[in-house]
Amino acid sequence: MAEAIAARAARAARRGGVLGHVLRWPTAAALLFCGVLHLPGNLAEPPEPGRLVPLAVALLCLPLGALLAVRDTPAVWRGAAVATLAVVTLHIVGGVAFFNPLDGTLGAPYPWAGVAAVLGAGAAAVLAGVALTYRPPSPRTDEGA
Repeated sequence: MAEAIAARAARAARRGGVLGHVLRWPTAAALLFCGVLHLPGNLAEPPEPGRLVPLAVALLCLPLGALLAVRDTPAVWRGAAVATLAVVTLHIVGGVAFFNPLDGTLGAPYPWAGVAAVLGAGAAAVLAGVALTYRPPSPRTDEGA
């Protein structure tokens, strides 16, 4: 039992340490939250062509959030960082071009949903960036020198 725990800790240290494991759940939750806010308001009817962008955001964020919850790999972290930056960019461009990215979605009736989507995606992008750039300190091999 102790060998299995030591082997798991050694694998985690090679992958980027414990920090990625600690940041995984809040980042996955933020991705899932952004994905749910962008889901279509009425799933029974097909989306209009103008409302395909929020559906694409939902189809990007929801699987990545679920994947990040079960897999802690650099490729998944990179995908999460790109997806969250895309959500923030979409909302910024939407604000400049007078386009509401949440029009017709589950988040549309709530006035706080746009701000919450941007803040959640921004926080997830920062957490993913920290998890990707963190390198654990290497153990010292010299003794007493």
